[in-house]
Amino acid sequence: MSSYTIEINDDVLMQKVSDILNDVLNRQLNRTCSSVNEVIAEACKELVYSRKDEIIDKVVERASREIARKGLVKLLEREEQNG
Repeated sequence: MSSYTIEINDDVLMQKVSDILNDVLNRQLNRTCSSVNEVIAEACKELVYSRKDEIIDKVVERASREIARKGLVKLLEREEQNG
């Protein structure tokens, strides 16, 4: 029986191992981030729904202020032009 010797460059071997580990870790990180994003999205949804009346009141209040602040100016400008 004959024996064969295979020579492997250590730098090439280390690079290949590093590439494989990098791929595995990136896939795991992507799965983890995806799970975290889903949890955050669900928590935000629950928070918004649990405080929807308060949020609606604030939105309406701010919108009313903006309409009054900007709308009143436009109304006065229009009256001056027509006046």
